[in-house]
Amino acid sequence: MIFENPITMSFLAYYFIKEPDVKDTNRRLRGDYFTKPTGYWFFNCTPTYGFTEQKDKVAKRVHDVRGADEAGICSEERSMISPDYARNFICDFILGKEQIGTQLNLF
Repeated sequence: MIFENPITMSFLAYYFIKEPDVKDTNRRLRGDYFTKPTGYWFFNCTPTYGFTEQKDKVAKRVHDVRGADEAGICSEERSMISPDYARNFICDFILGKEQIGTQLNLF
């Protein structure tokens, strides 16, 4: 099981039974619209640690996105991840698979 939650100002980040296994501090580097620091907790599996860089999206700011109709709940647009980020996350942390056509990194 893998689940995610924002790292900053979240209940899980401060009071959960363990630290997140993966902390993605800038999701835009893997192809998402927002920077949104996010923690991922892996249970009964171990993350792999690849890195697929994809910076082709126009940056969005969380504060500029339309809010939700109900107080205390964020809008759907703010909650969604891009399909590119989802693919890159799966290849980088679950499958451990290097994708064809990615830029190699010396670091």
